[in-house]
Amino acid sequence: MAAFLDHFSFSAVYTSPIKRARRTAEITLADSKKHSKERIIDDENFRELAFGDWEGLTKKQVVNKHPELFAKLIAREDDPRFLHFGVENFSKARERFKTGIIHRIKEINDDENLLIFSHGSIIQLGIKALTGNENISSLKNTSTSILQTTDDEHFTIESYDEVGYLKEINTKGNTTLI
Repeated sequence: MAAFLDHFSFSAVYTSPIKRARRTAEITLADSKKHSKERIIDDENFRELAFGDWEGLTKKQVVNKHPELFAKLIAREDDPRFLHFGVENFSKARERFKTGIIHRIKEINDDENLLIFSHGSIIQLGIKALTGNENISSLKNTSTSILQTTDDEHFTIESYDEVGYLKEINTKGNTTLI
């Protein structure tokens, strides 16, 4: 991934404050010939969705107790019953990520790029919010997605879920980058 990212210039690097995303950023940038891991900045807007009481449970455990809610969880459909379990509202999470991206873009010049290390679920929701494309699928670990904007409001997807630089694809875990 570092060699792939070395094809680009980044004026800033942001990461979720969650350790696994930050660690992915540090490892990747340590292998980079062009980018420094000392430039990584934590941003709460890029943290993963909160799954409340379901954090750490297996899919099977949640499905066995709450099959209907699990289906809504996978589809990222808001349901007031999620509040009981402390699951984050998906609509608010989408806006959190979108707001974070727009805020960070306004801090850079028009010809500059940002690099963000985050998590699959929130990235997927955030890209949907930024592009209006509701038909995108989940992301693989350590994949990259490239978004473009010319006015800080309208975003297009140049690349989504790119993993061509990986020797093998790990489908376990959550860390992904945008």
